[in-house]
Amino acid sequence: MTPEWIEGRVRDIDAIAGDDEMAHSEEDQLHQEVLAAIANGETSDPAACARAALKTQNIKFARWCA
Repeated sequence: MTPEWIEGRVRDIDAIAGDDEMAHSEEDQLHQEVLAAIANGETSDPAACARAALKTQNIKFARWCA
C-alpha cells in the first residue's frame, strides 16, 4: 500500500461526497484498510499512508451512524 494509492481512494470518496452514507462507509473502510496494512507491515511509509488517509477529514459530508 502506498500513499499514492490511498490518495486515489480519497479522490474516489470526494467524488461520492454527495451521498453521505456511501462516503462515510467508504471512509471507514479506507481507514480500516490503512490501519491493517500498517499493523501488518504492508506499507511503503506508514506515517505517509496515515497522513494520506486522514485527508478524508477535509471532505464535506455528514458523518453519522444509525
